[in-house]
Amino acid sequence: MLRTFFTILLGILLSTKCLAQISPPGLGKANTAFWFAIGLNQNINKKDNISSTTYFGLGRISRPDNYNLFNKQALYVINEEIAHRFKKNWKYSFALSYRWQNKYKATPPYEFDVPKARQELRFYSRFSYLNSFRRLNYSFSYRPEIRFFYNPDFSTTTKNTQFRSRLRGKVSFNLNSLNTHKIITTTELLFSTTHMSHWSKFEYQEVRFCLYYSVLFPKQKIELNIGYMNDLIGKSFITDVNYLAFDIVIKNPFEK
Repeated sequence: MLRTFFTILLGILLSTKCLAQISPPGLGKANTAFWFAIGLNQNINKKDNISSTTYFGLGRISRPDNYNLFNKQALYVINEEIAHRFKKNWKYSFALSYRWQNKYKATPPYEFDVPKARQELRFYSRFSYLNSFRRLNYSFSYRPEIRFFYNPDFSTTTKNTQFRSRLRGKVSFNLNSLNTHKIITTTELLFSTTHMSHWSKFEYQEVRFCLYYSVLFPKQKIELNIGYMNDLIGKSFITDVNYLAFDIVIKNPFEK
């Protein structure tokens, strides 16, 4: 296990995610999954070092007995994040997220569970170091987050609160001189502790690897991102979930 941990940690140092695409959230245990999001990124001060990113996203998953990634609706997300790049190489952000996640039974015919869904309010911050080398842009970030879970009627669930830490590395490679075409890669480690009657042990939960192609249309102020994510959940027994992801980011639509 220790060897596996250091192998994954080395992966963080050698690969990473882009600065623009909206990465897929975890959709739980499935064979395949699909993530789509549309977002709005707006600079909100004259120095262009404070920005707001708002997005709506949805996720679908396969059933346990097939690989149809569009089979079942899994998740709806509304997310707002304010970021401040206060130094050339440093940035922090604060965010609020609301999520509705459907829950399904693990046995055929895989109908809705009881309760049929879980609501979540999530508060998180992100602290990032950013740099570049020739055509490469890279960053390392730490993201602490607190998650509050509720039933569909807003009653408290058994697992009602979770504190999670995320360590992520990012790299984007510019494919042309205008920096409008990029290849992006990501590695992210997740650790958490969950409260039921008491807090569980804070420990490793999963690792996510992403590979994206990104294209920017400057005149239209639109960025399109399409990619793949591999989510490895667990430690001794690993669930391997494969994602297809697509998102659209509208950049500075209110800019004069």
